[in-house]
Amino acid sequence: MNKATESGSGTATAAGVEGSQQATAVIWPVWQRVAFRFVLLYYVFLAFPGPLGALASTVADVFGVEFNEEASPPWSWVQQGWQSVTSWMDANGFAPYEVIHQRTGSGDTGHDFARVLAVTALSLLLTTIWSLLPRPGCAYPRLGRWLHLIVRFDLAFTMFGYGFAKVYGGQFGVLSLSRLTQEIGDTWPMTMVGTFMQGSKPYELFGGGGEVLAGLLLFHPRTALLGACVAITVLTNVCALNWLYGVPVKLYSLHLLLYAILLLAPFRHRLWALFVSNGNAPPVDLRVTTTPRAARWLTAFGFAWVLTALVTTHFQGIAPKPWAKMMEKSPLYGLWVVETMRLDGVEVPVTDAQRWRDFAIDTGNMAWSREATGTRHWFEFTWDDAAGTAQVKGRADSGAAETWTCERGTKVTKVDPPLLLRNEERGKKVDGERRTLVLTGKWQGKQLELRTVQKVFRLETGFRLRQELPDFW
Repeated sequence: MNKATESGSGTATAAGVEGSQQATAVIWPVWQRVAFRFVLLYYVFLAFPGPLGALASTVADVFGVEFNEEASPPWSWVQQGWQSVTSWMDANGFAPYEVIHQRTGSGDTGHDFARVLAVTALSLLLTTIWSLLPRPGCAYPRLGRWLHLIVRFDLAFTMFGYGFAKVYGGQFGVLSLSRLTQEIGDTWPMTMVGTFMQGSKPYELFGGGGEVLAGLLLFHPRTALLGACVAITVLTNVCALNWLYGVPVKLYSLHLLLYAILLLAPFRHRLWALFVSNGNAPPVDLRVTTTPRAARWLTAFGFAWVLTALVTTHFQGIAPKPWAKMMEKSPLYGLWVVETMRLDGVEVPVTDAQRWRDFAIDTGNMAWSREATGTRHWFEFTWDDAAGTAQVKGRADSGAAETWTCERGTKVTKVDPPLLLRNEERGKKVDGERRTLVLTGKWQGKQLELRTVQKVFRLETGFRLRQELPDFW
C-alpha cells in the first residue's frame, strides 16, 4: 500500500470516528440541563461586569490609568439599572427589606438582598423559557467548559484580592490605641473579628497565604480542582466569621463559596472515587478548545493576565500610601497611664471623676485623654523631636496651639512576669522597667502637669514557644 492510499485510509478512519462520536453525542439528563441553564443565567446576571472589571482594572494598572469599576463607563449603567429594579421592587412590596441607595461599604443592604431575589426570579423565568423552546439543547459541554473557566478566573482573582490585602497589611490594619482601650462589652461583633486578626500578624499572613494559594492553584487546569478544594476550606471559615460575627459581606462570601463548590460539581463522581470509594478516577480535562493554535493563544493570554496582575499588585502593595502619613508613630507613641495630674499646681485627686486616667499619643498628629468616667478629649498633637516640645490644640478649640514640654525617662515599676513558670506565681507582679513621660503645658486656660508611665498591653504579647501555664480564656 502506497503512502497516498495509507493517508486516505487514515482520513477515512478519522472521519468515521468523528461521525461515530457525533452520532453518539453525550445527552445530559433533563435535571442537569435545566440546572446548567439556571446556573449560567444566575452567574451572568449576578457577576456581570465583575470579570470584565477585573480585566479592565489590570489593563488600567499597566498603563497607569485610575480605574473606578463602579463609576467607569461603559457599564456604569448596570449598577444604575439594578438600583432602578430594586427601587421598583421596594415601591411595589416585592423587596424583602427597605431599599436605601447610599455608599456604606456593606454588601448586605436591602438593595443587595432585593437584587439577589430579582436575579433568582429572572434566572428562573428565563430558564423556563429556554427549556420550553422547540430545540433547547441536549447538552452544553463546550459552553460548560467556558463557564467553568470564567468562574475559575473570577474566583481566583477575588481570592488574590483578599489574600494580598492581608499579606500587604491593608485589610485589617493595626491595633490602635483606641481599640486597645475599648471595653470588650462595648465592642461590636464585627470589631472583634478585626481585633482578632490584628492581634496576630502571623495569623493574618496565614489566612492571606491560604487565599493566595487557592487563587494560584485555580489558574492552572491541572491544579484547578485542588485550588477549588483549598478555596472551599478557606471560604467556609470566612463565611462562618461573616455570618456569625455580623461582618456585612455575608451574601458575597456565600456566593464565593458556592462558586468553589460548583467548580467541583461536574467532577463529583471522580472525586467520590478518589476520596471515598477508592475507585478509578480518570484524568480531568478542562480544555475549552482542542485547536492547538487557539489553545496556545488562550494560554498565553491567561498567563500574561495573571503575571501582570501579580506584578501590579506587588508594586501597589509596596508603594507609599497617601494615608501612610496619618499612621506614622512618633517616639512618644503609646498609652501613658497618669500617675499624678496637677492643674495650676494643685493635684487633682483620684476621686475626682474628671481626673485623667491616661493620655494617649496616637498615630499621626492625634492624641487623646480619657477621664475616670470614660469621657475622651481629642487633641492635635504635633511633636518636634529636636526641640523636645509638642504643639497641642484641642480638636474643639478655635484658638492657637499651646506649646507643651515633654520630659522622657524610665522607672522601675510592677509589671506582669514575661513568662509564668509556677502556679504560685500567677497574679503576682515583678519589677520591670517602663518608660515615663512628664507633660507640661496649658489646657483650658490652666497650667497642666501630667506624670505618666507607659502602659504595655497583654494583647500585644508576642509568640511564645514555651508556656508552662496557659493564659486565661
